Amino acid sequence: MPTRTVLYVEDDAVNAMLMQGIVELRPGCELHVARTGAEAREFVAGRPVDLLLCDLRLPDVAGDALLAELRAAGLSPAVPALLVTAESEELTAQLARDGGFDGYWTKPLDVAATLASLEHWLVGR
Repeated sequence: MPTRTVLYVEDDAVNAMLMQGIVELRPGCELHVARTGAEAREFVAGRPVDLLLCDLRLPDVAGDALLAELRAAGLSPAVPALLVTAESEELTAQLARDGGFDGYWTKPLDVAATLASLEHWLVGR
């Protein structure tokens, strides 16, 4: 089974560490963290990504607007993208739809539910 690459755009170190711990529970999957929109654009321009996870509040760009920029930088339209935020579920759902995301996860993340969803987006599609 090939290694699946997950790009998580997240500027908070604690959230990035939590996601790293969750992704490590899924064999054949590696997480790369971009702390800014600029780092994410650079990453997708140079490497294939299997799943994009994007925080809403980033230091240099609004996360809900970043997806279009990443698609323009080379992220395939076939790559699923999820908005990950601590905002209310109602607001997050709206922002995800408006930003062209395939779905969303709300923080705090439930480890078991996040793993199941990760599996869905990486394999079950």
